[in-house]
Amino acid sequence: EKTIAVIIDDITNPFYGAMVNEIRKGLNRYGHHLITISNAESWEQEGKDIQALMECKADALIFVPALGEPQQAVNRLIAQNYPLQLFRPLYPDIDTILIDDELGAYLAVKHLLQSGHRRIMLITRSNPLLVKREEGYARAYQELGIPMDEQCICLMTYVDNIKEMLKTRIREIEPTAILSVGERLSVSTVQALREMNLIVYDDLAWPAAFDISAVSHSFEAIGNLASELIMERLKESDTGERKPPARLVLDPKLVTRNSVKILL
Repeated sequence: EKTIAVIIDDITNPFYGAMVNEIRKGLNRYGHHLITISNAESWEQEGKDIQALMECKADALIFVPALGEPQQAVNRLIAQNYPLQLFRPLYPDIDTILIDDELGAYLAVKHLLQSGHRRIMLITRSNPLLVKREEGYARAYQELGIPMDEQCICLMTYVDNIKEMLKTRIREIEPTAILSVGERLSVSTVQALREMNLIVYDDLAWPAAFDISAVSHSFEAIGNLASELIMERLKESDTGERKPPARLVLDPKLVTRNSVKILL
């Protein structure tokens, strides 16, 4: 039996809860244990967590890296061929599982454009690792030959207590449809609006309950891939072998419900 640690950046986010639950299921098939830690989106806390895990002799690490410079501790682990896995593209020498965010945003915005909407507000975090969402937004407009207003792209530097700020931006932009990205941003957006045309990113329990269209990810696929990949690295740590790092990108899909009004 081995112990695999998972470090996530927001333990309150149901997206990570669903993801970790599926990874746990995958590792349980091999009789291994999973422990979960939150770095609270802090680069400094992440460094302390990694050091603590090494002192506790965790056998492998799967993590969502906090924004910041690469951790020296992680680079040392890479040099030691320690079993590692990422959910953000920060370390090129580590196995990485990604969701195609460019495709997800493209599918959502294209659906809204084809439904007759033109002023589509994108609400997302300002994050250099998430820029592909803006690229997918722009691709949908370009592909359909529809002019895009960059003022409709709303980049948030933080996500707490932003309801009033969102109300102000919505009044300024006057969108007919909104694509919000991320759990806390989407909840704040829903709270800020009474009547809306809305697609959210991440299809969890509450968008379905409110009949909101969503970009959906297969948490089961994420869990299976993550557990299989880390098992391969655990085997390599025992044999001394080392294959090149894998980079796997999962395609999302659009789940359409009744939150999008047809304007055509």
